[in-house]
This record gives sequence, structure tokens and C-alpha cells, in this order.
Amino acid sequence: MTTSLEGWWDSPEPKGEDADRPNADGEYELPVYNQARLISVTGGLHTQSHDETHEAMTWLTGAMSGRFQVAGHGPELWCQAVRSTGVKFTPITDTYAQWQVRVKARDPRKFGEKRTFTAAPLANTAIHHKGNYQATPFLTVTGSAPGYTIKIAGQAFTVTRALTSSQPHTINYRDGRLRVNGALVTGGVSSSRIMLVDPGQRDTLEISVTSGTATVTCELIDTYI
Repeated sequence: MTTSLEGWWDSPEPKGEDADRPNADGEYELPVYNQARLISVTGGLHTQSHDETHEAMTWLTGAMSGRFQVAGHGPELWCQAVRSTGVKFTPITDTYAQWQVRVKARDPRKFGEKRTFTAAPLANTAIHHKGNYQATPFLTVTGSAPGYTIKIAGQAFTVTRALTSSQPHTINYRDGRLRVNGALVTGGVSSSRIMLVDPGQRDTLEISVTSGTATVTCELIDTYI
């Protein structure tokens, strides 16, 4: 049973550089980013016996990394985290113990529901998510065409690599790289305007081809900070 999740509900601390304006008021506007998210987790553990308590201690004090998921408090959210301190495990009785650990999410974003949208030539669709931070589109393109152009909110990503029915293309807007049947492709893209999807608005997803057919499926995950 978890009793405290300090750092999970809060926004991470900002990071960036400050630069004063010489002979003027204030500072220059420089980029501001987010630090890694630190989460202090406290819990209590009830068991059936003294041996079970120590068995649980052995399990809890082992390696701790992977998906950190929180449910039962609004939308179910998760992040990738790793243990950043030792686990403090304190037996109170033979069948009850308290424990505490701090984990670090190097990527401070939290993720929720995955949403899927599909567009085809002359059949655009609106895309959105319900988080509070920019979400990264993940695209899968199927069909048969000598090339195609995808637009999100009017920003074009043009692929010159031929699309075949047996080898789907994927594009992750986090790195802007084209992959064919899962393999990274060098070249094959003539323009790549990467567009993240802001919270609280609807953007348009569209795909066009000069010949042939193509369908693009966009996955968006509700993204929070």
C-alpha cells in the first residue's frame, strides 16, 4: 500500500540560464526546460507472517526500474523511472513494515491514454489529446505510392522513399526519422517540419500522394508535465 507520492503531483523544477540585459531592464528571454522528476514513495506492507515480511523486503530492495504507474487518482498515468536512492525498509511488527524509496524519471513527462487517428488523401482528420503538455505524434503509413507528404497543422513532412504494401513506414516525431518495416532509413525524406501537438487544441492531420494510395495512422498519448 502506497501512502505518499511526493513529487508525482507537482511539476518538475525548471532549468535554464539567466542573462541580464546590459543597460536595460530585466533579462533576455532564454529557453526554459524541465529538470528530471524526483518522486519520493512511502508505503506500508501487511503480510501473513514474519517470513513473508522478509521475503517482501528482499523483493522491494532489489533493482527497481521501468514503468512507474499511478492509478486511482484521476486519469491513470505513468512515466519511466529508476531507483535513485536505497530502499529504507523498516519492520514494525512481524506482519507489518514501512518502506520508503526515491525514484527518478529522467524524462519528467507523464503519459496517459493513447489516442489513434487515421487520415487518407482528401480525408483529413482532427487530432487532439487531453494532457497539459505538448504530445509527440507517432505515425504509421501503409499503402502503395512513390512518395507522400504528411501535414500536421500545415507543417509538411515529405517522404521520397517509395511506399509498398508489404513494408509500412513509421515516423516518430521525437527524432524525425523514417523507418521502413522497423529499420532506420538514411535519406528518403526531402523535408521534415516536426510539429508537436499542443494541449487543448485540435490540429489537422492530412496526407497527400501524387499517385497510388496511402493511409496514415497517428498515435498520440495524453502528455502531462
